[in-house]
Amino acid sequence: MNEEISERLERAAQVYSNNTVLGAIVNAIPYIGGSLDKLISARGHKIAQERIKSLLEQLQTDMGTVKENTIDRTFLESEEWFDLVVKALESAARTRDSDKITLYSRILRNSVIQSNRKTYSPEDYLTILAELTPREVELAKAIYAQQSDRPKDNENELHWARRRGWENLAAESGLDEKDLIFLLIRLERSGLIRQVTGSYLGYEGGVYVITEVFRKLMDYLEKDT
Repeated sequence: MNEEISERLERAAQVYSNNTVLGAIVNAIPYIGGSLDKLISARGHKIAQERIKSLLEQLQTDMGTVKENTIDRTFLESEEWFDLVVKALESAARTRDSDKITLYSRILRNSVIQSNRKTYSPEDYLTILAELTPREVELAKAIYAQQSDRPKDNENELHWARRRGWENLAAESGLDEKDLIFLLIRLERSGLIRQVTGSYLGYEGGVYVITEVFRKLMDYLEKDT
């Protein structure tokens, strides 16, 4: 699979290198043309390869914790596994964030465990994470750290979220209010959080709680084989 991604990158770089007109246009772009030329050709290929290498090295470490008798070998021969690996490699090539690459590796590792096959959706989880920026991942982790437990009996979710430190989220995540609002809306679209709604005295919106999808994703990522 790694060879396939590598060949794609090499072909793309080769096509660009052989296209003198395209190269001339790129180099003519003021200020950034030279940088773009390097990224699209050889240097860009090298960066992508280093990121894929990081994923494979992490996967080697993660798979070292898996017991052989728990592996679903039928799954390893399936197209689903092929698609998952290709998506993980391509996603790794597109991010500089080492934490996301570690998460991709964890998804691949846990996908091959027999006991996880019917309960979780690794391809969905990989898609969700691949679409998040590093800042969104960090914010999601901060929210989950606050809300990993559940409300007490008869406690409404607004009170629970505030009790767990919602008002401190901006300070804890190092975001100003405008950036925080923007990222919360983005995370809501991913399905990981939802805004608290309802008739609460003095509440005008803006408080979010994690969804069951987020809980299931974190349970999957944190599973010990």
